[in-house]
Amino acid sequence: MATYKQIKGVTVQTRDSDPVIGGVAGATWASGGSLNTARGYHGAAGTQTAALAISGAPTPPFTYVNNVENYNGTSWTEIAEVNGARHEASGFGTTTAAIYAAGYGPNSLTPTERTDKVESWNGSSWTEVAETNEIKNIMGSGGSATAGIIYGGAIHPNPSPSNTAHVEYWNGSAWSEQQDMNTARSYLQGSGTQTSIIASGGNPVPSNGNKAETWDGSSWTEVSEQNTARAQAASAGDSSTDGLIFTGSTGPASGVSNCEHWDGSSWTEVNDTSTAVRTAGRGPVGTSPSALNFGGYNGSTTVDSTEEFTAAPVTAATLNEGDLFLSGGTTLKGFGKFAGVPTATWASVASMNVPRSQPGTGAGSTSTNCLAIGGYQNPPLQYKANIENFDGSSWTELNDLSEGRQFGNGGGTRTSAIIFGGTDGSAVASTELFDGTNASTAADLNTARYVQGGASQINTAALCFGGYTGTANTANTENWNGSSWTEVNNINNTRSYINGAGTPTNAIAISGEPTPRNYVESWDGTSWTEIAEINTARAQGGCSGFGTNTNVIFFGGEPGSNTITELWNGSSWTEIGDMGTARTTPGGAGTSIAGMAFGGNPTVSAAEEFTADSTLADVTVS
Repeated sequence: MATYKQIKGVTVQTRDSDPVIGGVAGATWASGGSLNTARGYHGAAGTQTAALAISGAPTPPFTYVNNVENYNGTSWTEIAEVNGARHEASGFGTTTAAIYAAGYGPNSLTPTERTDKVESWNGSSWTEVAETNEIKNIMGSGGSATAGIIYGGAIHPNPSPSNTAHVEYWNGSAWSEQQDMNTARSYLQGSGTQTSIIASGGNPVPSNGNKAETWDGSSWTEVSEQNTARAQAASAGDSSTDGLIFTGSTGPASGVSNCEHWDGSSWTEVNDTSTAVRTAGRGPVGTSPSALNFGGYNGSTTVDSTEEFTAAPVTAATLNEGDLFLSGGTTLKGFGKFAGVPTATWASVASMNVPRSQPGTGAGSTSTNCLAIGGYQNPPLQYKANIENFDGSSWTELNDLSEGRQFGNGGGTRTSAIIFGGTDGSAVASTELFDGTNASTAADLNTARYVQGGASQINTAALCFGGYTGTANTANTENWNGSSWTEVNNINNTRSYINGAGTPTNAIAISGEPTPRNYVESWDGTSWTEIAEINTARAQGGCSGFGTNTNVIFFGGEPGSNTITELWNGSSWTEIGDMGTARTTPGGAGTSIAGMAFGGNPTVSAAEEFTADSTLADVTVS
């Protein structure tokens, strides 16, 4: 609260709105390309700019189609058909590696018939693989083509199926039963990975329509309920702490267009979809800042429309001293010099158990639940395989990597992390995936390298760019789809000691060597574009900006071990509060408003937390 002494003599002006609104709260829906075949109750996989619409049911009478379409961010193209036409099945994965499981009415059989059939997509054709353990339909799903999950739904016997709480894992070759959900339900919506799910809503409405549960890979936990009870909704998201639900049905003939965001503790209403109210549209496609909704049923017919949900950049807007804005009626908010990130500070937190420089990577969507993976210790000369978890107060050692390494890169979350490349004395190409408990080896990079950049939110999707091969710097860029690496377009400026953030379709590449650079490039899923440079040219810094290329902090680096911190808001770089400890090659995790820096050169165990106060102060006026 501001005192009279603080505001005496200050000219006060008002604003109509919060100057720092952005992110999911400021997101909007916009029309995308129309499907070639209108449909509802279809399967889905992919991202906002690379999605699949799989089979489903066109306009009543609900005959089923085996048609499959691919979305490239602009338009839909018909591709190879599934072997068995059906609807109310589950789809998950990417446009090059997907699963389409179970469902209703395969091959236009009678409407009372459900199936346990499963098909796998490899980017060019569909192949029947191992069947689910139960014959079911209208369940939730998530994950990748080699690490998937289905949960809830409706099971036999016909003609009166019953809701189920059963859960099954897919490992790429077989299905295995897992712990049941707390509430049996069908027509539920959910998003996330095999080990990190937010599931909500479902039939019957209203009794189950607003119930929500999270899955951590071993158990389900009931969490805060949705604001609007619904079933047959669509969803998007990449973890149990970040998801969207949108549209759906509130009753026999009632649909909604509203959208809610889950932040790990509560649901918040955000902007509605812009087109007609629909049910049985589809996710899970995309993330909470970048989602896709396509097809569905509007009460009388199926639709072919597509909508894209895009988060607004969170700007670090300066609020001039004395500026106020109205917040809900008569409450004045905002007296102060700054709003948002520029008021942020670094503070020391508990040190890691294992001192290390050049941590292979950091992973985590928050500063209070993140990982430090790999690194280097000298003396004695050791390539570390250690993984440690910071829970907001202390570090705990977890199971090691299979291979010790420094200068790797990756990302993801506490329960779904990836590390790739690095050095153990020579450049390595290996990839390891961490599921929250154990690390496992996966397909190698095409080009062995270290001190490369990386961008990932989950261990089934990642981008690797630049680096040093052991003989020369490289501009090579590779995309990880959960099972293999594919070479895509190179970065414009060949370099190593490069930092990155974002996703495989929206990434940012920062700085690099030889000689410290101020280069910055943005990746849109297809090509790299040079954008505004950092203010202080340097390399070997750290980066925090989970899941975004428009809201990132870059800290530390050389020449001369430094404490400099810069914020990227999607259009420009701003210097903000310095780190407490100068260091090069630190690990980083979290976001631009709640980030972590740990380890670094010289070999240290020290960690710091970056916290931004984005809450503006109340002003009481008598």
